[in-house]
Amino acid sequence: MLNSNRITRQIEEYIAYKHSLGYVIKIESQELRRFAKYTRDIEHDGSLTAELAIRWASLNKNFTRQYMARRLETLHTFAVYISAFDAQAQIPQNGVFGKAHLRTTPYIYTDDEVLSLMHHANSLYSPDGIRAYTVASAIGFMYATGIRVSELTSLRIADVRIKEGYLFINSSKYKKDRLVPLHYTVIAKLSEYRAFIESKIGVKNDDDYFFVTSYGRRFNTRAFEYAFQLIRPLVFCNAEKPPRLYDLRHTFACNTVKRWHEAGEDVNWKLYLLSVYMGHVKPEDTYWYLSATPELLEIAARKFEGCVGGDGV
Repeated sequence: MLNSNRITRQIEEYIAYKHSLGYVIKIESQELRRFAKYTRDIEHDGSLTAELAIRWASLNKNFTRQYMARRLETLHTFAVYISAFDAQAQIPQNGVFGKAHLRTTPYIYTDDEVLSLMHHANSLYSPDGIRAYTVASAIGFMYATGIRVSELTSLRIADVRIKEGYLFINSSKYKKDRLVPLHYTVIAKLSEYRAFIESKIGVKNDDDYFFVTSYGRRFNTRAFEYAFQLIRPLVFCNAEKPPRLYDLRHTFACNTVKRWHEAGEDVNWKLYLLSVYMGHVKPEDTYWYLSATPELLEIAARKFEGCVGGDGV
């Protein structure tokens, strides 16, 4: 019987609780239910133990240590929740298998590289001209605003408030709405883009997608990624590890912080503003840009040397 197992019941309660808060936990739910099945298969009917969690996380010798760490992290989060209701439940410690998430060092695009990408986007196959123009515009838009790829491709016409000068990001990555102010030059380019699209497919309803591809079809994330993969080798032909589309977002953040540093602004305080602007739930996700970018570290080091006199021990 499915519900005769204590851990299975607790996992289903936990998943229902997370859903009630508005979280989408598809992968986490799958892993937890795999663990629940494992406990039923071995006929474990007691509370969660650290030993049981570690044994399941490392069940297959072909698992990478990072994957084992992610499995254990999932059980750790569940255990913290369930320990409030089950005094016998143990909380497995993270770190047994190393880090669960390894951040990729961001690539910081130069202005010339972005312009070259946009130039090559215009040569993409585009029977009515829309696809090429959209890809070029989307690359420039990400570079200028730092929004996520998924946020860009999900924008509706009503979300792009050209007259008011801002974007309405509806239920982004963490189910949080936010407003993104736009520079006047970006507003002008968006107006040009919309006028071009309407000249091709006519005026659409406010709930239609803002960015479209050939014949007015939706320009989704997969279409954007595929187009980017076609033009990237034309700009980064000799790169061992070519930059990603997502690095346009990193570039925006790092360029913003760099401008603040060079202008003598209070970067620590302003990073909280940048965190809200970019839709980060945790400010440390924004602080990471400081440590992940050598150029920013160099600027910070120069400022520190200026404060302490340079050649101090």
